[in-house]
Amino acid sequence: MRQAFLSWGALAVTVFVWGSYLVSTRAAMTQHLSPIDIGILRSVPAAIAILPFILRRGLKPKTANWLDILIIGGGGGTLFTVLLASGFRFAPTVDGGLFTPSMLPVFVAILTIAFLGRAYAGIQYFGILLILIGALAVGGYEAISNTGSGAWRGHLLFLTGSCCWAAYTVRFNISAMGPIDGAIVILGWSALAFIIAAILFGTSLHLIPKNILALQVFQGFMAGFVANFTFLYAVRTLGSAIPAAAAAMVPVIAAIGGWIFLDEPITPLKWLGILIVAGGVALASGIIKAKKLRNA
Repeated sequence: MRQAFLSWGALAVTVFVWGSYLVSTRAAMTQHLSPIDIGILRSVPAAIAILPFILRRGLKPKTANWLDILIIGGGGGTLFTVLLASGFRFAPTVDGGLFTPSMLPVFVAILTIAFLGRAYAGIQYFGILLILIGALAVGGYEAISNTGSGAWRGHLLFLTGSCCWAAYTVRFNISAMGPIDGAIVILGWSALAFIIAAILFGTSLHLIPKNILALQVFQGFMAGFVANFTFLYAVRTLGSAIPAAAAAMVPVIAAIGGWIFLDEPITPLKWLGILIVAGGVALASGIIKAKKLRNA
């Protein structure tokens, strides 16, 4: 009972932080920050928070191999942040929610079927189809009706970022690492990568007003440290499917946050897309099938 409470509580925290992460990242990009700046804000405060564990276990924990570091630290930490931040140069918050966390179950399914040979139920394939219909309807309409906005470029970047996120999720789930070692790999290596990038290419963080910088640092701590730890804990205790299903709520939180805090309008088509995608995420994750098995 206690573990179940902790697992579901960790998942709830993760979903809320994910939604606010999309809003704050979009807000940061409107401040003309670079993806490197965003990466520093997201990874360095969190890496500092787990520094005692890094000093004790090293940047390469005993339970991790170099492929884990490449996929989790390089893809899930560094590349994902760059792609997401770059996508918000072209597309609003609601689109980031539709094309990043919502597509996670689709890419998780593709990777697990292709590399792990996992079988999916028919209802899960139907859920994947719904996700694709909802996302493509929004993205296709945007690309045709508003080509000048360049939102389709953001959609492609979001989709690529979601694929990186799925790869890191699946890799962690089959690795020998626990949540702490997983957090070390994703945060420690991405922080190192962004620090090196800032040295080589420069940063504009010193130009940001202090109140905005403080807010972004706090969000970086929440998204980088808290949400990564709670997500990895949820994946380890609940498996990949249920945390992936929780992504259904992220577009809703992101859309509402973008509307309230960034004054971004939400068209009826996008609300329809959110509802279709959310339903598809729930079905594709396998959570309904899992519940039936537990109740049988």
